[in-house]
Amino acid sequence: MEGIESPGARRAIGLLFTIPDRFYDFCHLDQKTFFELADWIMANVTSQLSSDISIEESLFMFLDVVARGNCFTNVAYEWEHDVELSQSIFLNVLNALNVLHESKEIDPEGPSFKQTLRARWKGARSLRPGRSRVDGLIKIGADEMSQDGLEVSQDSLKRALEALNNFIHEQTEY
Repeated sequence: MEGIESPGARRAIGLLFTIPDRFYDFCHLDQKTFFELADWIMANVTSQLSSDISIEESLFMFLDVVARGNCFTNVAYEWEHDVELSQSIFLNVLNALNVLHESKEIDPEGPSFKQTLRARWKGARSLRPGRSRVDGLIKIGADEMSQDGLEVSQDSLKRALEALNNFIHEQTEY
């Protein structure tokens, strides 16, 4: 993370070097796995964002929505970006995790998606495999007040979270 100038970058640095329990509470994965994932994404996926936004900050913002269940208005406020940029960052990470899903086999011995959905991914509780809208989209990162959610493909989000679950599982084996 070069040139720590933006408030979001400063917050990311603060989270990267926080107490491991606090890190886990925020991300729902450990620091080593987080760094391994960031390294994998940097090596294998081309970002669609400005180089001012690091992969670490992007991952934190994605996890702020899916792990902590925050809406995009809160994420934008906490990371000091606008809602549109926060949504773009989310989509960039969603794309990277779908590339991860396509590049690695999902370990059949890993935790099932249904097992981890409620426990780990608060923001993805709107996923209802087999019961999607006609157009296959779901709204994520919304709350009743702001109506700022992003409509994404339910299948795309499920694949991304399966890839993330599998990656976490693979890293804990070592």
